[in-house]
Amino acid sequence: MAQAIDRDQAPKTIDPYDIGWWIESADEETYGPVSRKTLRRFLEEGDISPNTLVRHCTQDESLPVADQPGMMDRGEQKAVALAAGDRLAEVWPRKKHALAALGEDAVPCARHRRPATLVCVRCHAPYCSKCRAKPFRRRFYFCRRCQASNYNRRAFAYLLDGALINGVPYVVAVLVTAGSAAGIVVVSLVQVVTTALFLVRDALWGGAGPGKRLMGLRAVQIADGKTPLTYGQAFLRWISLLIPFFNLFDLSVPFRDPLQRRYGDRWAGTRVIDTERKLAQARAKVRRWLARKGYQLVPEAVTESTPTALLAE
Repeated sequence: MAQAIDRDQAPKTIDPYDIGWWIESADEETYGPVSRKTLRRFLEEGDISPNTLVRHCTQDESLPVADQPGMMDRGEQKAVALAAGDRLAEVWPRKKHALAALGEDAVPCARHRRPATLVCVRCHAPYCSKCRAKPFRRRFYFCRRCQASNYNRRAFAYLLDGALINGVPYVVAVLVTAGSAAGIVVVSLVQVVTTALFLVRDALWGGAGPGKRLMGLRAVQIADGKTPLTYGQAFLRWISLLIPFFNLFDLSVPFRDPLQRRYGDRWAGTRVIDTERKLAQARAKVRRWLARKGYQLVPEAVTESTPTALLAE
């Protein structure tokens, strides 16, 4: 939650859980984001039931509305305990301004002078539709800036590792063995060794090769979001980039995956996340942005129910 700092009035408490809710309808569609106020109105009007599954943008699992803290009191739960189903397909608006109104409340965007509708798990910034990651129809955990930052740093780390592990040894081998009869053999051997080293570099250096370390990134197992990947996973996640033409497509996949995984990451059960130091820097920057607007962000904008893998990101 955040507190608005006002010179003339007492600080006003604002809860990030007032915004950023997704609704899983009985028609197998996902609607949102909506505010907690909108959820309560839907409940009162019978558009959703206490058994309708909802998820906050900082949560990985959906729960019935009745089980979400602060949604309903015990009396309300008993009164409508048998209610089921929803009418979201009928009442969901089609116009953009009406959709925006469903997701807005009193929480301000950290980057723009607009109401926020979602909360970024990475930087903890409440953000508006302008900051929303693409494509808009997907339920992303990150804001647009964190999405771009993660992708760009991963791309630069890949190029840097290629230059340091493959490029430099190759150039040195060519220069040293120039004019030698065994030069071709030595250069070929260097290429084989450096290629093998490149494929398992992240596992060899404890989850982050030289490029990732400089960019504040690390590769971990998706099961817990903490354990570094194994040598087998390190090799498996790069197979997709060894397939001609498919590798070009695979490089664009992170922009369409909520957890920014390539197909190689999905096959290996891994993902790339920020280091704790990089996370601290990103969240400190958000606190400074909010401070300029007269708000103070409480350090933790998510609850204990948030998955470790997401918190690590």
